[in-house]
Amino acid sequence: MKRLVGYSRFLVIIGVIGFAVLSVTTFVWAGAKTVLLIDGLLEGGWRKEYSLVKLLQVVDTFLLAVVQLIVALGLYELFIGEINLPDWLIIHSFDDLKKSVIDVLVVFVSIKGIEVLFSDDSAADNLRSVGAVGILIAALTLFRLKPAKFAGKGAAKDE
Repeated sequence: MKRLVGYSRFLVIIGVIGFAVLSVTTFVWAGAKTVLLIDGLLEGGWRKEYSLVKLLQVVDTFLLAVVQLIVALGLYELFIGEINLPDWLIIHSFDDLKKSVIDVLVVFVSIKGIEVLFSDDSAADNLRSVGAVGILIAALTLFRLKPAKFAGKGAAKDE
């Protein structure tokens, strides 16, 4: 029974593969959006302020792909085995994984806030939306700065 439970960690490979495929797909989607953006800019779109929003949407899509990749790599490292990754991306706990994702999400949400500023909504609607984005960024940042419950694999719980 112990062996069966031990091998059950490999079920996570389904999630790893799913997130990896999703990440590749999102990178391809971001690449297609990049080509469309460049085409639009070459056809005179560079004269329009909305081109900045289009550029930010491309950046947004690439960031989404990065988040998906971080989750795939993190799940693999947590449940399957170690991977040769840069130090900033080494995952030892769920807190490490959450913090890596939050780092990218803060930038992602910031870009969404900037997109709102260029929308055609009323000034009051824009202010509410940007205020909500600011609160979300503050909350994510506070969560990110919260000390981890565990120092890492096999570490004792802080009291």
